[in-house]
Amino acid sequence: MEITISQMTFDEISPIVPYVLRGNMRVRNTENTIWFGARYGEEIVGIVSCVMKGTYVYYNTDFVRKEFRGKGIYIRLFQERDKYVATLNTKLIKAKCTPYSLRQYLKNGFEETGRRKSLTYVEKRI
Repeated sequence: MEITISQMTFDEISPIVPYVLRGNMRVRNTENTIWFGARYGEEIVGIVSCVMKGTYVYYNTDFVRKEFRGKGIYIRLFQERDKYVATLNTKLIKAKCTPYSLRQYLKNGFEETGRRKSLTYVEKRI
């Protein structure tokens, strides 16, 4: 079965939320949040989001279920979100990364701006 990546509503990605919470991550949905999901058949196996914050875009909630990691799903989700943000009138993207996501952000042109406990703050000017 093939993995498909697309923009989704919060209701569509909601089946993966318990997995995200078990991974000690938060899931915040606001009217300014755009979700992207990876679907394997009918199952949601990964998500990323971005939040419009006025003067910048904030990348949030990067997660792929453990049994689907290492298959390029996160990279594809990241690319889909980047393509969407490229259509917006923004010059700055910010995020805070866990040790799991940091490498992907740095590989995509983000720079470290700070650290707090196990999180690394990054941003990218476009």
